[in-house]
Amino acid sequence: MTKQRPSSLREALDFRLFSEVLRYDLYIAIAGAVGGTVAAVKSITPLPLLISVAAGLIGVIIGAVIAGVAVLAAFMDQVFLRKLKAINREPVRYLAPFIFTAVIGVIASLALLVVAAVPSDAPGWLRGVTGCLAGFFVTWTIASLLPDLKMLVDFVGLKMDATEVPDDVGLPQSTPRRIVPRSQGEA
Repeated sequence: MTKQRPSSLREALDFRLFSEVLRYDLYIAIAGAVGGTVAAVKSITPLPLLISVAAGLIGVIIGAVIAGVAVLAAFMDQVFLRKLKAINREPVRYLAPFIFTAVIGVIASLALLVVAAVPSDAPGWLRGVTGCLAGFFVTWTIASLLPDLKMLVDFVGLKMDATEVPDDVGLPQSTPRRIVPRSQGEA
């Protein structure tokens, strides 16, 4: 029985606990949530400056992640995909960390918009909650670049593994035809 291929973003992202979510970058993001809360409530730093720097970083990261996915996808031509099938590897697995980073980057961008929209005279709890969410997702987006880089290294290893598989793997093999000499065929 063949394994069903992912057909949607939700299926492409592997939300099993230890694959995409419970990694060290999540714990770094929790520290970012604390920092975002403190920055929003105590106004230790000029919040508009912090928001603009974070928004710029998130924009660059989302652009870089989309470029990374495009480069990986470009390497997945028909021959390479047949080789992956022969060695029983799922190609979407190598794209998932990049897609995950892009998704949390979009959430971080939206959280930054909310933080920017909350007035400075809003209740402290509201500023704290929005700052916490923005700090969490911005920091998670930045920290998730480390697993993305690891996946690039894994992908290079995968390309090396695939070199051991012949290029014509998975293609239907034609049966050799018997060639009849002309002298015998013309009677």
